[in-house]
Amino acid sequence: MKKKITIKNIHILVIIIGIIFNSIGIFHQNIWFDESYSVAMANHNWIDIWNIGGHDVHPVLYYWIISLINVITGGSIIAYRAFSLICVALLGILGYTHIRKDFGEKTGILFSFFAYFLPVVSVFSAEIRMYSMAVLLVTILAIYGYRIYKGETTWKNWIIFEITSLACIYVHYYGLMAAGLINLVMLVNFIKNRRKESIIRIIVFGILQFILYIPWMLYFVSQLKHVSKGFWIGFEFPHTLMDLLSFQYIGSVENCFLGNLNNFYIVFALSIILYIYLGIKLFKERKNKENILPAKLSIGIYLAVIIAALVVTALAKTSILYYRYLFVITGLYIFTLSFIISKEQNKKVILAICLFTVIVAVISNINMIKINYSNNNMKQIEYLKQNIQEGDLIVYEDIGVGSVIANHFPNNKQYFYNEQNWGVEEAYKAFGPQMDTYITKDFMNELSGRIWIIDGVYDTTYQKLFNNEQYTFVSQQAFITDYQEYRYMFTLVTKNE
Repeated sequence: MKKKITIKNIHILVIIIGIIFNSIGIFHQNIWFDESYSVAMANHNWIDIWNIGGHDVHPVLYYWIISLINVITGGSIIAYRAFSLICVALLGILGYTHIRKDFGEKTGILFSFFAYFLPVVSVFSAEIRMYSMAVLLVTILAIYGYRIYKGETTWKNWIIFEITSLACIYVHYYGLMAAGLINLVMLVNFIKNRRKESIIRIIVFGILQFILYIPWMLYFVSQLKHVSKGFWIGFEFPHTLMDLLSFQYIGSVENCFLGNLNNFYIVFALSIILYIYLGIKLFKERKNKENILPAKLSIGIYLAVIIAALVVTALAKTSILYYRYLFVITGLYIFTLSFIISKEQNKKVILAICLFTVIVAVISNINMIKINYSNNNMKQIEYLKQNIQEGDLIVYEDIGVGSVIANHFPNNKQYFYNEQNWGVEEAYKAFGPQMDTYITKDFMNELSGRIWIIDGVYDTTYQKLFNNEQYTFVSQQAFITDYQEYRYMFTLVTKNE
């Protein structure tokens, strides 16, 4: 007798295929600046991570976790990527374990589908950054927040909610904004419905979270004062707006995973059509307040975080509205998309949206895989390993390529010449103890023997500082990697004594 194929079986199959799909691109050793910072931080103990991280632009929970992975695996790059993949895998599994239970099988399977096949997901599931962990935490927080919101006030739900809320505020500032807004919405609801016990609990837990966050607040205020000096990204119209509106479907704007600019515009246009569809569906259901409430709350908090980021941007006079950061709250978007589509009666519309998503995801992932496994990505490291000697010094002004070198050559003394004085001396202690940051040319007095100058596209640092009678030119070699399209110019000189 044949077994009947159920929606549960299909849901499990979606999860398995989704995890495999997102795991294909993680088995490589390449790193770019953001990842190199994570790898560098993982080499420090928790106290140093706290002190160094206080001068970065993100809280430290993620760095603490990967420092444990560093201890267990000996600093495996693939293990760090696997942690990001695990977070994405758990995000999709929530569709089966939580969303399906709370909102029905159809919403649950759609949630798992989009959690794995939104084109942006495969990018972050392979990246050594906190975004995958953050999106998982914010989504769990929203799930348990809604359960409490609608009256499921068990201690289990409250404990998971509060622990997750604290984790959100210590993993990313978009997590902080999301947690704050979710707590605020719940408090307003409790007051409105005179739920005295819930009011007391959320206020008490809120005070406790505030106390536990006080140690970090001094760093947070300091970071806001200094972000404009070198960390966070500016707003460039219309490109930034287009990135924000389409990044979930583009995959990675920075690496052009879709191959060319025309594809970008096509996917951007299709993304806007999808957003219009979602807006129309929400508008049509406006009278059925209870029926559409979960989606309204979810997309409302998503948009409120963006508005909060704009407010902080105006107050801090520097933009923190960056498309990569939106991945932190993408679980809210995925739920809204899944919930609304599950109400769609026209199966062709559902099929069209899912087909569009899968096609773009496959194109994005194929291009990412080609880039990640390109045979030219590690040629520059192989070259330097073959030619560098014990006691050789390394100098660079381009921290992008320099950070990669810092992680691969921890036994050679390195100097980052930050002539523009971005105010990153303390934050870049992450790359220590082998690397020191200088804002003046004083480090030149320490140089002797063989010196490797690492430039980007052009040999600017060599020409500016070393192309003179004090140094003898030995060799020069250039490399271009497909991964992040990094360009390396290695120049070897010896100092004349």
